[in-house]
Amino acid sequence: MSQNKSVNRLFLTVVVIYLFGSLAFSLLASKIPALGELPIYFSLLLSQGLIFVPCFIYCKKKEGRIRDFIPYQRMNIVTVILVIICTYLMYPLIVVLNAVSMLFSNSGTASVMELMQGQSFLLNALFMAVLPACVEEFVFRGVLFQTYRKSKMLPAILLSGFLFGCMHMNLNQFCYAFALGVYLAFLVEATGSIFSSMLAHFTLNFTSVVTTFLLPYLYDNMGISEIEQIQQIQPGGYAATMESSQLVMFLMGIMIWAVIAIGTTCAAVGLYIAICKINGRWGYVKGMFRQGSRERLVTIPLVIGIVLAFAFMGFSIFMEWLAA
Repeated sequence: MSQNKSVNRLFLTVVVIYLFGSLAFSLLASKIPALGELPIYFSLLLSQGLIFVPCFIYCKKKEGRIRDFIPYQRMNIVTVILVIICTYLMYPLIVVLNAVSMLFSNSGTASVMELMQGQSFLLNALFMAVLPACVEEFVFRGVLFQTYRKSKMLPAILLSGFLFGCMHMNLNQFCYAFALGVYLAFLVEATGSIFSSMLAHFTLNFTSVVTTFLLPYLYDNMGISEIEQIQQIQPGGYAATMESSQLVMFLMGIMIWAVIAIGTTCAAVGLYIAICKINGRWGYVKGMFRQGSRERLVTIPLVIGIVLAFAFMGFSIFMEWLAA
């Protein structure tokens, strides 16, 4: 069996385990009150574990060569700083993609922010920033991308990013996670190290943790009550809950952010080239799209996994609209 077929079966396995594991826990929590009262960090740890464990077992079965899936190269302090700056330059693009998707579904980002509010800042940082940065980068920029890239680089970057978006299991997060996954794969190639994508992933998630921590103080200063805060996170997407004037203002805000995103993304591209040159990989990056084999990346198990993920997204949106 080819490596692509093998890793595609792994993705299908992860999707099935994640969906059934999450469903089983929800059913048990409804029957056993003690499970429903567990801290949210348990469910976060469970969701990451359902992704990590199958991939770890897969790597161990490959003659225990986990190192093959974790490209490592020491990053100097200049690279670390530039990766953080470059990631923040990509932030407006992520904001735009997130805002557009929230017109139709806000079960992703808004739900996560709601869960984090009122919780420990340090625990939020650990479970929302550190843990996903390590686990998800190992899986998507490690196991999946490191396998696909042996065939053809550009399809590998796009496909690993697409699957990263799918695994978030909601339309809201899928949109910006897809773009983020592509950026993170490019970072790995620019530095030769998965730690660059882990750093970028952590930077974005930690920024969300800090923002969520500061929101209640901002709301208090603006005179917004707790009830009004909750009302801002309604099912069905913002387009379904806003009045016409509010929707127009929201769309104008998206357009303004889109203009900003164009400029910052162009600046990020320039900084990315600098990162490549500092790490002596600019020549490699320019020629990497001409490398690879003709081995097919997309197989039936992968398609089934993608269909299951989108079916769950569609079901979630349908339930949101019913609740709206």
